Amino acid sequence: MKIFVGQIYIEAGINYPFSHIFQRWISNELSSLVPSSPEFDLKYPEFSLVFNMSAKAELLSPLIKGPTVFKKTKDVEYSIFLPYLEHDRSDPRSLREPLKLFLDAVVTVLKSLGADVSELLVHSNSLIEHILTDPAMIKTK
Repeated sequence: MKIFVGQIYIEAGINYPFSHIFQRWISNELSSLVPSSPEFDLKYPEFSLVFNMSAKAELLSPLIKGPTVFKKTKDVEYSIFLPYLEHDRSDPRSLREPLKLFLDAVVTVLKSLGADVSELLVHSNSLIEHILTDPAMIKTK
């Protein structure tokens, strides 16, 4: 299953500083850790799965919207709105909770699509650690 992660922030000043390198890296990792789901493939043959990360100030827990199906581009998209948590731009560790919430929401969607998430669950903590320790994953300005 080919999985892509993007970011679309709709509230001014409410965003997380993850870079385009993060988006590409996490997309590749998710694609390699989650095998194709027969249920997804039957319903959406040759489609990609897209997760759009966003944030809202008033949320207390993640909100998952979707799916939105784009037949022309063969994409099935889900938007994951994270609660906006204050974070220290100079300390990547302050982004641990938003990353955990995002991956938990991704797992929820994947399970609903019949995907095997066992490898993703095994590797979630190491994915988060890699993101938090690789300066290219987070925009500092």
